[in-house]
Amino acid sequence: MMRFETPKTREWSKALQDKAVEFHGHGGPFMMIGLRMGLIALRRLDAHGWFDLRCRVRLRWRPPDSCVLDGIQVSTGCTTGKHNLEVEEGDGISAHFTKENEEVSIVLRKEVLKEVHEMLAAEGEGPVKTLMNSLKESSVNDIFKVYHTTK
Repeated sequence: MMRFETPKTREWSKALQDKAVEFHGHGGPFMMIGLRMGLIALRRLDAHGWFDLRCRVRLRWRPPDSCVLDGIQVSTGCTTGKHNLEVEEGDGISAHFTKENEEVSIVLRKEVLKEVHEMLAAEGEGPVKTLMNSLKESSVNDIFKVYHTTK
């Protein structure tokens, strides 16, 4: 079996965003949220990506919320095909990542989820682009609640 040996990048880059847009088919705030979640998990767990990481995501299992999954797949290499990305139907958006004896849970703040839904309901691309930039540039604590534990 051939494996990609270079670790996944842990930092935001235009190249990562472009790869996610190509994979997903368009840019959007939920994909951006997934990218951020994956990058946080890689850094907090000191993960290589692809095979040393597992992820369980809880969300509304339909677009636009489910677009988070594509961001997580691109940023971490966890995929449904390898069975290291699992999805559960539920309210809100959260991702639980594990690597060996460490875990990171990342929960999208309810007020951010509400704002994203409201902005998507507004007409025109301007609000969506503004929201994507805000999600990319905001501090982790402004967007997410992050819990890091060791078993």
